[in-house]
Amino acid sequence: MPDSERKNDDVFGARLGRILRTDERCHEDFEKSLVAAIQADHPVERDVGRRSAPTQPSWWLTPITIRLSPLVALPIAAALIAMVAMSTTTLRSTDSIAQPQQVAQIVHDTVSVVRFVFVGEAKTVSLVGDFNAWGARPVEMTPTGGNGAWTVSVPLGSGRHEYAFIVDGKHWVADPLAPTSADEFDTKSSIVNVGT
Repeated sequence: MPDSERKNDDVFGARLGRILRTDERCHEDFEKSLVAAIQADHPVERDVGRRSAPTQPSWWLTPITIRLSPLVALPIAAALIAMVAMSTTTLRSTDSIAQPQQVAQIVHDTVSVVRFVFVGEAKTVSLVGDFNAWGARPVEMTPTGGNGAWTVSVPLGSGRHEYAFIVDGKHWVADPLAPTSADEFDTKSSIVNVGT
């Protein structure tokens, strides 16, 4: 966010705070007119039947209506679904205890730290790739010295990974020093092979 926008937001916040902190002033006959309006309003008289005590059999047969707003009912429904799902998972796991256990296969997976370097004029540079869902969590790169180089080190599992740089938040740039690949829209990305 540019400094001018941040300054405008600060000025707006200060003005809004002053308005919200001022005392509310009502005219002198406001309280009298409010009391008169409340007294003029006639309460709705309902015939409320006498409820029986919970120890009586009729109490157990009396229907009870519960009204919930959708904002309250939705989390309650989600919690009930989660409880049912967890109980079925627990039942499945207890069923598997009685059966003979299979030996798990051990997989050795190596994680390597890969250093990515971008060289060029930029204010900001981010790294995106298949390892961070193409920008769901972009990795910010840091400038190194005054030579226009930006670097970041990222742990990657073995295999082929595609990546690209986002320059100044809007330009998609493939690494010119790495092999490239293109998608169906002819957008180029770079390839790095780890552990092969």
